[in-house]
Order: sequence, then C-alpha cells, then structure tokens
Amino acid sequence: MTAVILANVVSEAIGPTSNSLSDDSLRANAILAKRMIWLAENDDILITPTPITRPFLDYTNFLKGGSDIVSLSTSPTPTERPLPISKKDLDADSPLSNSLSLLASDRILCLKPFIGDEVSICFAKFLGDVPVRFSNQNGRASPEATRLFNDKAKFRQFARSLGVPIASGSICVNEQEMVDSVCKVLSVSDHAILKMARNSAGDGNSVISKSAEGSLQGAMRSVSVLEVDDNFIRAAVHDIGLVATKKEPVIVEAYIENESSIGVHFDIGIDRVELVGSASILLNPGYGGTYWSKSLIDDLPNDVLSWCQNLGDYAQENGYFGPLSVDVVRGKEVGFFACEVNGRHGSFSLVRAVSNSLGLEPDIKDGKRVVFSRSAVPIGIGFPDLVNLLERRQLHFNSSSRRGVIVMSEGYEGNGPFDLLIVGSNLEDVKGIEHDVIKLSGT
Repeated sequence: MTAVILANVVSEAIGPTSNSLSDDSLRANAILAKRMIWLAENDDILITPTPITRPFLDYTNFLKGGSDIVSLSTSPTPTERPLPISKKDLDADSPLSNSLSLLASDRILCLKPFIGDEVSICFAKFLGDVPVRFSNQNGRASPEATRLFNDKAKFRQFARSLGVPIASGSICVNEQEMVDSVCKVLSVSDHAILKMARNSAGDGNSVISKSAEGSLQGAMRSVSVLEVDDNFIRAAVHDIGLVATKKEPVIVEAYIENESSIGVHFDIGIDRVELVGSASILLNPGYGGTYWSKSLIDDLPNDVLSWCQNLGDYAQENGYFGPLSVDVVRGKEVGFFACEVNGRHGSFSLVRAVSNSLGLEPDIKDGKRVVFSRSAVPIGIGFPDLVNLLERRQLHFNSSSRRGVIVMSEGYEGNGPFDLLIVGSNLEDVKGIEHDVIKLSGT
C-alpha cells in the first residue's frame, strides 16, 4: 500500500496568504517542499508545488535503498511565483487531480502532510477519506488545533497559564499599538524585536534599536532610531514594513541576546506525548542550522523539560496531533524561556527522516553521531554536478564510515541554493566537513 506525502508547506495556518508573500519567499518554500521527499518510502507518492528533477528523484531513491517514489506537482513547470498547494488543485479539470486519480486507485493507505490544515483534510477525502498519519499513527487532523499551535500571539496567552516563562511583550493589532509597545520596550532596553504572529523560519522578525547594530540573531531586518519618540518609532515601523491587524497581529518584545537556542521536539499521538529529541538552533551568521546531540537534553534543567512537557500535554488535550517543537532560549542574564511552539514538520523532523533513511538515528540518540543541517548554501552549479563534486572531494556521505554530506534539497529547478545535511562522529568532525563544503561555495 502507498502513502501520499503532501508538501503543503505554505499554509495559511502558519502564515499570511500567498498574495502577501514575495517571489523569493514562495520560491524558498517550494525548495523546502522538496525536502518532504525524505518522508516518503518505497513507492509513496510525493506532491510538491514545483516539479522534482529526475536526477534528484533518482538520488533519493538510491539513498533510500532502492525506493521507487513517484513525484507529482501542482505546477507542471517552475514559475516565478510557485503557488502553494491548495484545494483548487483538486478541481476535476486540474492536471494534478487527473494524475492522482490514475495513480491512486484503491491502493492509498494514508496521507502524510507537512501540516494538518484544511487542505490536508480535503486531500485525504479526495483519496477516499484516508486517515492522516504522523509518526506511524493514524488520526484526524484538526485545523483549529493546528492554528492554535502555530500562532505566537495565542502561544503567549496559553503558555503563561501553564507556568511557562516567556519574554515580556505585547500583542499589537494596529500601528499605534506597535509604536507604543516599541517605545515602552526601548525605555528599558536597547532593542525591541517585532514578530509576525503567524510565520515560520524567522521571516517576519525585525529589530528596532537605539543604536546601529550589525546582524542580530533571529532577525531578518534591523533598523536604528535617533530618539525614542513616536515619530522616529513610527518611521522605523514603516521602514521594516510590518503591518499589524486583528487577523494578523504583531508581537513586540524586548530583544534578549541568547547564549543558546534549542528546539525540544515531541511526537503527539492519540494516546502518547513522546519526547523524540532536541536540536541546537543556529541563527547567526546568516543561515539556519541544527545539530543533534544526546547531551542537549541531558544538559537542560529539569524545570525546563517539565514545562516543555506541559506544552506537549496541552497540545494533545486540545486535539493537536503530529510533530510539535518547543523553541527554548537561554538568554544572557535572564535564563531559560520559551519563544514559541510549532505544530508541523520542521527542520528537525525532516533531518530525522534523512537520518532514518540512512539508519543513523540509533547512533544519534546514543551520541555516536551528530548531524548538522545547512540551509540555502549558494554553490553555483547544478545538482548532478554538485553530487559529482562532493564525491570527487570525498565529501559525499559514505555508508561505511557513516560520515559525509547528503544533499537534502536540489534547490529551485535543480540549480540551488542547496540544503545539505552533514554527518560526523562529533561536532568538531562535523564542523571540519562543513568548512570544506563552505569552500566549495566560495563564501
């Protein structure tokens, strides 16, 4: 039997409508969608917004031990604005609908989406009312719960009631509230961070500072003001381009420089809340990355693990089902607090899928292997040439030594930027391989 892997990564459950997203954001999400191939097995069907090239499909099938994954896309060719997967893609006259009907017949076992939203439920019904599955458990997705656990404003409300420490701040629904909140923060701090309530991967995070600063962790944009008054703050808000509404509020918090940032990850099942691992979140310099380490969980204080568990239990009680991550920060001078929760497949679960494909997860859990992801690496060659180059330099993953680089995503049209996974025996080993890879990109 076959599963359908639905790469519905640009969901309105976690972000603004696609009309408000830039071309670059839509292309970046189309690249992320291709990483969902690592969740596929055997002859599963993968649906992405843009086509996967034959070389990349062959590459992943080979690394997965001879799978025969079928790739479908909602757009027959790459476009400047690759639209997210939507209910319209199931219309009777759509190319995807016809292809899926021919392939599916009565052999579809389940649907495995990126996020359990309304679109995933429509696809599950189209396929014969099949169950939605996360972590090998059948269930029924709850769009309401999915929205709750992907909304920073709602998180601020329920986290406090669960005894979870969070950064001090305000939920703003218009421009004046943003201006007033930034002025209040800057009266006691040098920096204020502004976050879109529903967005992923740090896109939408901006910092307003009382002095000129360089790169700030977790911020896509940063501006400085000459004075802390309404006029200067209003101009800075206009400069960063954030608009707060009741439907799409903006969170204003005191920016806290962190010593470390860790994602604590759960699989939420019908009858279980399972802690599955942790990852270091690396946001500065300008790339996102994670590495797994057994010691990360071991080194977290018991009270931190306790309130992470409270959040996992609360998600299950509210009908959420699937992967859930808790982003935990250790701030300088303030200690540990939680930033947000994310109810969807993220970098951790996709890295974990690659590791499972290669049989690495037992070693990772035992601390014998570390994996490190590098997103959007700019190497100016096509995907097949990149794999050949990695092999010539003896950098590509070697199954005997269980060490090296796997290409997680081929980028846009097979020409990058590339998402890479680096496997080594420890963090120092991984950093050495990373150094050699970075030299390939010339950055």
